[in-house]
Amino acid sequence: MSLKMKNISFIFGMILLFLILLGIGCLAGGSEGYSGFGESTDISPDDQEIAFVYEHNGVSAIYTAPVSGGNAELEVEAAEGKSLLNPTFSPDGEKIAYVEQWEEGNEQPFGKLMIVDRTNGKIKEMTDEKGLVTEAAFSPDGQSLFFLEAGVHTNYSPIASERPHEFDIYRVELDTEEIEQITAKAAYDMSDLDLTPNGEALMYRSYDGRDQLIFQDLEDGGETTVTPIGDFDVDVPIIAAPALSPDGEYVAFSDVARTSENGNYIYEGYRMDLETKQAEQITSFGEHVTKPVFFNNQNKLVVTVDKGFASSEPDYSYWVISADGEERERIQIEVP
Repeated sequence: MSLKMKNISFIFGMILLFLILLGIGCLAGGSEGYSGFGESTDISPDDQEIAFVYEHNGVSAIYTAPVSGGNAELEVEAAEGKSLLNPTFSPDGEKIAYVEQWEEGNEQPFGKLMIVDRTNGKIKEMTDEKGLVTEAAFSPDGQSLFFLEAGVHTNYSPIASERPHEFDIYRVELDTEEIEQITAKAAYDMSDLDLTPNGEALMYRSYDGRDQLIFQDLEDGGETTVTPIGDFDVDVPIIAAPALSPDGEYVAFSDVARTSENGNYIYEGYRMDLETKQAEQITSFGEHVTKPVFFNNQNKLVVTVDKGFASSEPDYSYWVISADGEERERIQIEVP
């Protein structure tokens, strides 16, 4: 064989080997997509478990794990082309409500409210496939779910990204599945829905030129707006991810504590006394702290820390902190 033919054979062999290795790599790597923990969590009524979303190569599922850390247990997995969001325990801990979202046509998102029964694994649809449900909260008696639904998904400014807007609050009865509209605001933004311990009022965050914490009486529809007082890095408080304590006396939220050297906002956790409106910083991670959740029977919270806040992908971890912020410990979770 001539030297020229040997060179051609060598090059052909290397190309063939490259293609084989490429094929093996594709099979081993699987589909691409984000892998890691989700942002939102919830704590079981007995304070023993944490519910969360975990994504593997872009496929999401809801898991539970001991708050003390350990092996995660799968509760429900998303169907192909759908994602799961915002898990929340029922008051008896036997059910988990969550939102199932997907996109159709020209990337138009839809979302429906779902419940999984942890005792038998049965899944129940609580709303139809025509709306855009974003989150939900159980009533204290566990007989109904209040949820947020957006009327449109658009951008009101050419420089803004498309987001859900025209929000209202609804209630669905678990036994009859009857749905009642609670508000008629078509609000620009609504999030972080919660109920007072007696079930007589709703709490949620809204935006009308500035963040607002709203308490709405379910009997007469009256509203009370609460504005935190505290040492924040920005003049107007940012009330991100507010959560109501089980006794109804405090609200935990995330706000800008300082600005980093490269100009990024550093969010920390705060706890506000609802009587005095005074808010105190309770975390010092130096990262993006969000989604605080109060324990039900202990003077603690779980917060989500995002070390990838300023990067292209999040890097979430969950931490237990004392209510005064003096103690903190990461929840080490092993996902199968």
